[in-house]
Amino acid sequence: MLSIVDATASEARRLKLKNCGLLGTGITMNNSFFSDVFKKSGMEITVPGETQKKYLNTKLFSEIELGIFKNETRDGILQIIDEMKQTNGIDGVIMGCTELPLILPDDEYYGIPVLNTTKIHINEIVRCCREESDIV
Repeated sequence: MLSIVDATASEARRLKLKNCGLLGTGITMNNSFFSDVFKKSGMEITVPGETQKKYLNTKLFSEIELGIFKNETRDGILQIIDEMKQTNGIDGVIMGCTELPLILPDDEYYGIPVLNTTKIHINEIVRCCREESDIV
């Protein structure tokens, strides 16, 4: 089984990131499955504050996952990223919910790279499949 979290940590290491902001559902942001894996590689995970986490969780379930993409929601999420960069010094941002890249499709915001977990996971799956086909 290929872990989306492990694949994302590998990509963060490749990019030489040290402190990644994690955006996602409340469950993702409030649990340690990202931070546990990242810490093993000497990287930190930073999550938004409680008000920002509630905002993200609400917008994910009431809009984004339903295919509703509002400019004010996009701007609100971008503000969270900017605040995390200014306040916490994040040098990358993890789209920890696979729907987030639908509203934030760019590879970089505010000069920091975006780790699109869906794209990273798919690339890892394809890489592994290609390696397996070379064995046969």
